[in-house]
Amino acid sequence: MTAPLQILLLALQATLSSQTQRTSGPDDDALVERARKLDDEAWQIIFNRHYSRIYSFLYYKVGDPNVAEDLSGEVFERAVKNIHRFKPRGGGLAGWLTRIAQNLAHDYHRRRNSRPPDPLELNESWISDGLDPSRQVLSQESAAYLHQALQKLTPQQRDVILLRFIAQMRTPEVAKIMGKTEGAIKALQHRALASLRRELETLGYHD
Repeated sequence: MTAPLQILLLALQATLSSQTQRTSGPDDDALVERARKLDDEAWQIIFNRHYSRIYSFLYYKVGDPNVAEDLSGEVFERAVKNIHRFKPRGGGLAGWLTRIAQNLAHDYHRRRNSRPPDPLELNESWISDGLDPSRQVLSQESAAYLHQALQKLTPQQRDVILLRFIAQMRTPEVAKIMGKTEGAIKALQHRALASLRRELETLGYHD
């Protein structure tokens, strides 16, 4: 991995880590039990704990901050309606919410006749409002390059990068979501990062 790409991904991951760091309080298992009883405080904690990561994942999937915000809200609406079906496996609560987000993103693209997202134009109004967590570390130029390069990858390559680096899921969790073995995910991630590096180089990205 070349230095610019490594710096870009590490900066992105570090930013999202700071945004998604779990606050002190009940663990997810305890929260789920309370959430099943429609405990408002439990749902507020779940929302605060997971919203930023879900929004970031959906933003990079759909390419539109307004759509990402709407879909993020729908993720939690569906979670409330289906919490009785939740089972603590495949990444726990975070994995379950990410799978809901993944399905909503796929439905969104199907409604748009499977047209891939357009290259993103950064909008200073939502950046300044703090709706894009990655903006706090990445420069506008670097974020724009990353957006453009991601659109050049295959859907599976893009998904593995989004799930691993944006949703911050572990390899076993990504394997369950994508229906592949852990070895296949590791190989796919390696190819995806190599492709992302080439696309960034083609675009002329430099740190």
